[in-house]
Amino acid sequence: MAIAVIGAGIAGLTAAYTLGGEVVVFEKSRGFGGRAATRWYDRPGGRVYVDHGTQYLRSESDPLRRLMLQDLSSADLSDIARPVWTFDSSHVIHEGDSEQNAVPKWSYRHGVATLGKLLADSGRFEVRLRVRIGKIQTHADGRYRLYDTEGSALGDYEQVVIAIPSGQAADLLAASDLPPTEKVALQTALQAASYRRCLSIALGYERDLAPRPFYALVNSDKRDPMAWFAYEHDKIGHAVRGQAVVVAQMSGDYSLAQWENDNDAIVNDVAAHASKLLGERLTDFDWADIQRWRYSQPNTLAEAAQLNGVLRGLWFAGDYLRGGRVHLAAETGEAVAFSIQQARSAS
Repeated sequence: MAIAVIGAGIAGLTAAYTLGGEVVVFEKSRGFGGRAATRWYDRPGGRVYVDHGTQYLRSESDPLRRLMLQDLSSADLSDIARPVWTFDSSHVIHEGDSEQNAVPKWSYRHGVATLGKLLADSGRFEVRLRVRIGKIQTHADGRYRLYDTEGSALGDYEQVVIAIPSGQAADLLAASDLPPTEKVALQTALQAASYRRCLSIALGYERDLAPRPFYALVNSDKRDPMAWFAYEHDKIGHAVRGQAVVVAQMSGDYSLAQWENDNDAIVNDVAAHASKLLGERLTDFDWADIQRWRYSQPNTLAEAAQLNGVLRGLWFAGDYLRGGRVHLAAETGEAVAFSIQQARSAS
């Protein structure tokens, strides 16, 4: 049974891995993992790795726990083992939730993007990078033909898993040749989901920063321009000894307001804000980088029951169905794979 998976985020990769066999994953970018993404930088003394999307991985749910700790190599996997504390918009810092902090916060030596690469390198499915799907067309025999954005046919598939953000999925459906009644129903269901944007800023220092009793801070009252602040150098292998890297992820409101602004202006503003929060000079960074996440985390969710099963052989997976965590995205990918396996057994 030929199966196409559109999107090599963790939802799509988990679906492909669970299915195995004659599965092809199409991904528009050069890498794997979606927001479980890592950039690296060659700095004096060595290479630095920065997780600029998902900050760490959690193993509360079976799919991700099984993948990370059993199925795939865990040689470079480690627990950050330091707590996340909170701060409010008055910049008062509090200890975090002890129960939540007891849960491992997993990271790979070369960043969370390692998870996607391990899945893609498993040999259980084929991956085609830098291929943007432009249209899905139904055939009389019940199969789906995929086309890229240049109009080239990419093959016929009995099952198609759409594992991209809901807005992109809706745009893809709008360009596709599908039964009109079901197409409208699917587009309507997808439009129920919405995402917030996020500016993620990395600041690098060729010196140590003041020691802290926490790995990261999260804004508790959701009224501060900064939503998250973390010490990337607390992760094993991510920074050169004697150097420091911090990651600041900004709120949806701040990110939307600053989205089109100059990178240097954003970086300097964020560094000044972080300095006030920590009571430490952080404006003298030696290097900086910025990532714009248009589809950061879902604000509102879509209903899986209104998407999966509407058209035979067309499936949907992603964080917009469960919530903005990698382990939840993996759950949606596995659930779709199980549904396809059941349909295969019943046919």
